[in-house]
Amino acid sequence: MRISLAADELTGIATRLDAELRERGHDTLAHGALASDEREDWAWASERAARDVAAGRAEQAIVCCWTGTGASIAANKVGGIRAALCAEAITAAGARRWNDANVLALSLRTTTDALLAEILDAWFTAAASAEGDDRANVAHLATIESAARDAVSAQLSVRAGREAVDFYTRAFGAEEIYRVGGSDEHEALVSQLALGSGSFWVADESPEHENFSPATLGGSTTRLLLVVEDPAATQQRAVAAGARQVRPVSQEHGWLLGRVADPYGHHWEIGRPLGAWPPAPR
Repeated sequence: MRISLAADELTGIATRLDAELRERGHDTLAHGALASDEREDWAWASERAARDVAAGRAEQAIVCCWTGTGASIAANKVGGIRAALCAEAITAAGARRWNDANVLALSLRTTTDALLAEILDAWFTAAASAEGDDRANVAHLATIESAARDAVSAQLSVRAGREAVDFYTRAFGAEEIYRVGGSDEHEALVSQLALGSGSFWVADESPEHENFSPATLGGSTTRLLLVVEDPAATQQRAVAAGARQVRPVSQEHGWLLGRVADPYGHHWEIGRPLGAWPPAPR
């Protein structure tokens, strides 16, 4: 089994996890303090591990922070994730059986080496229940998630979809969370990218489905608005990645706002409302 690991500091069991799992015959992916080039904070590290599970890059994940609480909260914000904070073996077995949990959250402060072994034994031995009531509860979680994220999500038709995904990753810090196709430059790609609190889709154009790229149309019918804390820095990053500046960031209509055209013909307005940031919730 491939398991994604995350910890926000190299203390306690964080230094044991990789070796412990490999001794049990598992492959691992590392994030946060366990990686050499990632942000270590628990929210970012745990999110990355959870997204590995959601995207199918890993079958399960183990996320850690000082108490384990923050790591479990962050992981559970990712769609399709059922993270359980387990302090002992009985809870771990129950989480796998009744909740079909796919992410194990652990405390770096209270989980000893001996306790870790007991928790992992219980976690990997238990299997998800096949009872109707248990399956109905787990299935209902998807309904709750769907209701929470109902929204409009744009799909950008492009030429060279794989290159486009790489550009949006470099230019805006987007993260690919789903992909179909695109195994080489000849296979059409459909990809979903997370960006901030939302997401958008990128797809190779398909004239047979009436999906045309700006390069084919001679212009774009879509303009996207990217709201960020520092519009000027984000616009500079996009230009450095290959975008063309259409309008520099300036104040207008109560916003700081600029505009770029990406290499595939889509226009992005980058800005935020003037005043305190982030804005107070309504």
